[in-house]
Amino acid sequence: MKVLILEHSRLFQKMLTELLVELDCEVDCVQSGAEGKQKLEQENYNLILAGQHIFDESGMDFAEYCNSKRGTCPIILLTSEPNETLLKNARNAGITEIYPKSNFTYLRESLRYYIEGETDINIEGGRIIYVEDSPSIAHVVIKYLRKINLDVSHFTSAESALKSILSEDYDLVITDVMLDGSMSGTSLVRMIRAHNSSISEIPILAMTGHDDPQRRIELYHAGINDYVTKPPVEEELASRVNNLITNKRLLDQVREQQKTLYKMAMNDQLTGCHNRHSLAEYAPKYIHEAVKYRSPLSMLILDLDFFKHINDEHGHTVGDEVLSAIGERLMAACKQGGFVARIGGEEFAIILPHYSTSAAIGKAEEIRAMIEACKPAGLVVTASIGVASLSEKHHEDFDLLYKDADHAVYESKEAGRNRVTFFDDKTIASAV
Repeated sequence: MKVLILEHSRLFQKMLTELLVELDCEVDCVQSGAEGKQKLEQENYNLILAGQHIFDESGMDFAEYCNSKRGTCPIILLTSEPNETLLKNARNAGITEIYPKSNFTYLRESLRYYIEGETDINIEGGRIIYVEDSPSIAHVVIKYLRKINLDVSHFTSAESALKSILSEDYDLVITDVMLDGSMSGTSLVRMIRAHNSSISEIPILAMTGHDDPQRRIELYHAGINDYVTKPPVEEELASRVNNLITNKRLLDQVREQQKTLYKMAMNDQLTGCHNRHSLAEYAPKYIHEAVKYRSPLSMLILDLDFFKHINDEHGHTVGDEVLSAIGERLMAACKQGGFVARIGGEEFAIILPHYSTSAAIGKAEEIRAMIEACKPAGLVVTASIGVASLSEKHHEDFDLLYKDADHAVYESKEAGRNRVTFFDDKTIASAV
């Protein structure tokens, strides 16, 4: 972003310049209106910061020049003594915003937000679905939208537009209220908002030929985000479209950040498996589904044998390599519906929905053999595994099922390790 500073004080120029350079801006400074006008005639700027002497005798030509070029470059007025006359002059000169000089901390944060907000979001290439049955209005609006580099898909009926909305990704819906066909623009809005998916959150801009308060209220109740009257003013339409798409993309960013944070909170970063928090959240759901539909469910607890020796003899880097490789193989072995979580240093829990006792024991033996054969980091690694199956005695309590599987893995270790043991009420029987 290229910024022009018009300010008498060299100290304040220096402070602003340091801030703007920190924000990756290219900065030019002048002290008079004449110098400012000359700069504007030679260079193109994205933003002007001007002291209030823009309205004194030396700055009037500059102010008039900016006013004649209104819309090409926003101007922020920096003032320490705001008053009614100054505000009136600012409005007449096309000043975009007024920031106080007296509180530099506030000024710094305001400029940071203004500049970063301008550069972080770019609606160019945004996809718009536009519903309008009037060819003349559609021609004008499409021209306006393509002028700001937006991709426009035009439909003349709400029915055909809805089909496209359900199958394609759009950043904004613009729809006329009164449309030919069985579905009006208002009905289209309600259909979008009622959809049980992310489609229901797409921003909607309504266009109406009647600026009636009752109609506006009805449209807002239906779920629109904003509206314009027909025929639209180009600058107003561009601003409203920009705001709606910008807000959508900001919300998209927040959602992606939430997904990332959730994944970090619920997944083990070393192995890629779920973690203990994730197990605590999902295990009761698996058990509830198994009881509800009367389907079998089993659980394995797996402990790598003598893992401490690997860390002691080969170092924690090699130990991490072993855990990562084992985690990857466990996820691959259980990708058809199984749930794998790392619940301790070298301990993993596996939930197997729809697995009977015999099927779970077979799966556990398959995993045991796979670990022994894979030789992660060139080392022979074995695992002791305990198996438990959900029954009425567990009362849908995951902790009770976990306790049985944990008891079984303890028996595997006591019996010599590198084996599978199944837990039942009467006996702990080795399955190997």
